[in-house]
Amino acid sequence: MIATEHRHCQKNARVFKTRVESVNTLTDDLFILYLSGFPNDFDPEPGMFLHLKVAPDEHPLLRRPFSIQSYNDGTAAILIREVGAGSRILHHLQPGDEVDTLGPLGTTFPKIGKDDSVLMVGGGVGVAPLIACCHEADAGARVDFCFGVRSENEVQGVEPFMGERGPVHIHLSSDDGSVGYQGFCTDIASRLLEERSYTKIFTCGPWVMMAKTARLAIQKEIPFFASLEVQMGCGLGACLACVYESTEGDFIRSCIDGPVVDGHNVVWERV
Repeated sequence: MIATEHRHCQKNARVFKTRVESVNTLTDDLFILYLSGFPNDFDPEPGMFLHLKVAPDEHPLLRRPFSIQSYNDGTAAILIREVGAGSRILHHLQPGDEVDTLGPLGTTFPKIGKDDSVLMVGGGVGVAPLIACCHEADAGARVDFCFGVRSENEVQGVEPFMGERGPVHIHLSSDDGSVGYQGFCTDIASRLLEERSYTKIFTCGPWVMMAKTARLAIQKEIPFFASLEVQMGCGLGACLACVYESTEGDFIRSCIDGPVVDGHNVVWERV
């Protein structure tokens, strides 16, 4: 059974043609796609995503969903990891190429107000919507962003926040030890939770990472919001290809009930 309270449509969504401005390759499989040509009133909020048709022909058939990392002066930055045919096509697009785009789609992270102290835990391409949240944080807030990467070459998008100025504090970790703490970003999150009090926890990234973060949030009884990024079919709530089990005994559609959901309502421990 699907949750009784959900969005029946993506009220702000529309289909339009965007244009590739550039493709910035970070590593062999990680890159940033910059798109322009959005409608004048296009105004995405942190957590929303775009559903991209990767090629003009029928293969690959399905669109690919990607969180919007930033949107400035009419240009969107999309962080993508090449994992298959669709993302490989996007990686090799050239400036001026057109991309059939559906968006903006999905739910958003709560706004970070001046009285908030927020712990963010992100890894891989899951850092993208959290970077968007950082840009929108109130100057009076406190944000501790546990930013996990494979290696230092994957660190991007947080340069404006490095150092001790402003509300955002970056805590880097890497698998290979080339930057920051060598280990999991959840290790840093666990330590910070022992040192500070937080009003909210945000997370996005690999399922194992988010499940560990969920356990920390449940233990500390802190409001917890997760972006459930997953492959989707339609992106409009009809195909049921992106469902997650809810603690209430029904299902969450990531595309339309999410991707940002109350993390306390997700069954994290899969059998």
